[in-house]
Amino acid sequence: MAVTLVSTILFVLISLFLFEAVFSALLETDKAKAVEGSFLILDLSMNLTDRPASFKLEDLTREAITEERKSPSFHLKEVLDAIKKAETDPKIRGIFIKGGFLPDGYGCGYAAIHELVSALEDFKKTGKSTIGFFSDPSQLDYLVYSICDELHMNPSGSLILKGLANEQIFLGEALERYGVGVQVVRVGEFKGAVEPFISTQFSEENRMQISRLLELRWNNYLKTICSNRGLVRDDLIIDLNKTFLFPPDLCKANGLTDFITPYGEMLDKLLELGIEDEDSEEFAHIDLIDYVERPQLPVQNESAQGNGKPKIALIYIEGTIMDGWGDDGLSVGGDEIAQRIREISRDDDYKAIVMRVNSPGGSVSGSDTILSELSRARVGGLPIVVSMGSVAASGGYWISMDSDRVFAHEQTITGSIGVFGLLPNIKSLVESFSLHWDVVKTHSSADLMGVSRPKSPDELYIIQQYVDRIYDRFISLVSLSRDLNSSHVDKIAQGRVWMGADAYELGLVDELGGLKEALAHGAVLSGIEDCEIVEFPVAKNPMDAIADIFNITSLKMGEKNSDSPIIAAFKNMKIFISQIENFNDPRHSYTILPWYRGRFGFSH
Repeated sequence: MAVTLVSTILFVLISLFLFEAVFSALLETDKAKAVEGSFLILDLSMNLTDRPASFKLEDLTREAITEERKSPSFHLKEVLDAIKKAETDPKIRGIFIKGGFLPDGYGCGYAAIHELVSALEDFKKTGKSTIGFFSDPSQLDYLVYSICDELHMNPSGSLILKGLANEQIFLGEALERYGVGVQVVRVGEFKGAVEPFISTQFSEENRMQISRLLELRWNNYLKTICSNRGLVRDDLIIDLNKTFLFPPDLCKANGLTDFITPYGEMLDKLLELGIEDEDSEEFAHIDLIDYVERPQLPVQNESAQGNGKPKIALIYIEGTIMDGWGDDGLSVGGDEIAQRIREISRDDDYKAIVMRVNSPGGSVSGSDTILSELSRARVGGLPIVVSMGSVAASGGYWISMDSDRVFAHEQTITGSIGVFGLLPNIKSLVESFSLHWDVVKTHSSADLMGVSRPKSPDELYIIQQYVDRIYDRFISLVSLSRDLNSSHVDKIAQGRVWMGADAYELGLVDELGGLKEALAHGAVLSGIEDCEIVEFPVAKNPMDAIADIFNITSLKMGEKNSDSPIIAAFKNMKIFISQIENFNDPRHSYTILPWYRGRFGFSH
């Protein structure tokens, strides 16, 4: 046993030493630098998230044992900062855009991509050029391409503009057939979150609101690309009524692209516009990954450093809000965020908090934990500014209530002020296999939160009262925070989902704007012009992956731009089922918009 123990310790120490040596060598490698006349390459082959992505050891391992790399993940702020930096960088001649987005989780949301387009629009005002090259872009890709001064299309490519759709799988009949009972309590006629579990289709109210959102989004999309491309909207609609698939010649004839150019000629064109790189003999350029500013040393707890420089904390809430701990970009624990807020509040260097919300909501308990800690920080003198991303609905709206200013993009999906309780049971299912439950209890409802039996009418009545109280509190929070009459709030609530522009007109948000505007307002409220922005969670690098050395779970050996319809259908089912894992509220009470997807309307 002693020999085994000593051998294990030595193996671990030597392994850590070797890994540290490898990672250190990687970090010491000089990053590519731009030279005079370089183009900044904005390759859209990324997952554009709101929060910084965590670096995983499995990513580096895959790169070490194969020649394939995982699709890069960039978060919005670092991309916006890079484009802003390029505006005044004398070495940057322009931006070359290529590739297509690779969405994952809550990444590539419509509002976030709009903020990217706005940054490129500001870049163009400097007189520097933006050039794009595409083959078969998605509709979201083309939203970015439309801003280019000069747009080239591959002769073998195509462009599909087919409108928007939101598809939802319904399990109601299947659950009933296989003996899984689902009892529901809810408030709000538009609160359609429970429909997939009890029905076979959208309710009329839910269908109406989703249709409204898709219509507003599609109109915004057409308005944006027409404005960027100098097209007449009515003429484009006439063209779309004739066909949705545009080959290169039709794209050029309709003004959707400027040139039909093979990629080799595209490289020659860029060489003419810029300068030659002596090593590659191609046009001088720098990739976005080499141009963004990321930490090169192991990340420490920023709030504990206390270097005395004024700071603004930028806290990301991305994914479904859960009760408890964790934060991986798909779900986030209320206790995890609350702890970050407490640490920030204790540090006198922080002068304001800007909270970026990209969440459809989730657990009432988890949401309220976050709101409670934000309220404490605000009472303690810290200004709170909320920046709503692509979605800030239900619990995502709940946590935004006690703040000094709420910003939303005009295409942010928000509202959904409603509450529901989901109470499944598998009594019939297990009995079909000749399995039976039995219980000994001190009270008739002692096993209420289990799944062994359906709830009695009296129990459902008590739970409904509880849900009603939560809804009343939600209404009170909105009424007090937004300075609105409670009856008016109740009228526009009812679980109804609103687009950001409508939410602004209704008084549910203070101002239309993105992350840039929210950070600027946070600086104003802090009373200090030059503040350092510190992100939570902070961006990580390979050295941080050492902590995860024994947590390698899987190696994905390849990434594809798209899946076949059958694979996509199974993936959607897997995503839907995985959402059930996030239903962990201790009282089974939720305020969430589960039919939202990160690319709402653009998923097909």
